[in-house]
Amino acid sequence: MSLAAETISEARNHARTNTMLAASIEWSGERHPVFVRNLSTSGAMVDGRLLPLPGESVVLHRDEQRIPATVIWATGNRCGLSFAVQVRVEQLIKRQKSATGTPVHQARVDAIQSALRAKSALPTFQETEAVVGAAAVGKRLVDEIGFAQRLVERVGEDLANDSYVLTRYAVVLQQLDEAEQLLRKLTRELSAEGATGRC
Repeated sequence: MSLAAETISEARNHARTNTMLAASIEWSGERHPVFVRNLSTSGAMVDGRLLPLPGESVVLHRDEQRIPATVIWATGNRCGLSFAVQVRVEQLIKRQKSATGTPVHQARVDAIQSALRAKSALPTFQETEAVVGAAAVGKRLVDEIGFAQRLVERVGEDLANDSYVLTRYAVVLQQLDEAEQLLRKLTRELSAEGATGRC
């Protein structure tokens, strides 16, 4: 058995939890948004548009948590990570909170929305600037909102194709469609020439 096959076999010996967690992975000096689709104490499967190749050393970022890992397989828009250290699954799933008690990610979203409404400069976050540089913060924000918009659109289309779901959850699907349109509008406005915070 090859080393890679042994690593995969070892990782799968740990119980996996199915998830849909927003995160990012960093390699070669860049960070890219992903969703963690399943998770164990020793590894994870992630889903994203840009993913590293097998054998690449990466860092999985979830809120303020940083977990070094190695890519053990990759296919399509998914790849498997083997963590360098064992993690507590419940700690990764639980969102960290800011000093005000609001989850960190929600506090950031609120700050961005407030700036957009006030038509003022978008806020920056220290750890983001440290990784991608202040000049790239606006582009990364647009990329992540665009990715979220496409994901919501795809989920909405898949659900709408199920007649049972469509009949039972029509109002919820309408709200999902409104959320997708809002994300599309944000992406368009932030990408426009001369937009506040555009990089």
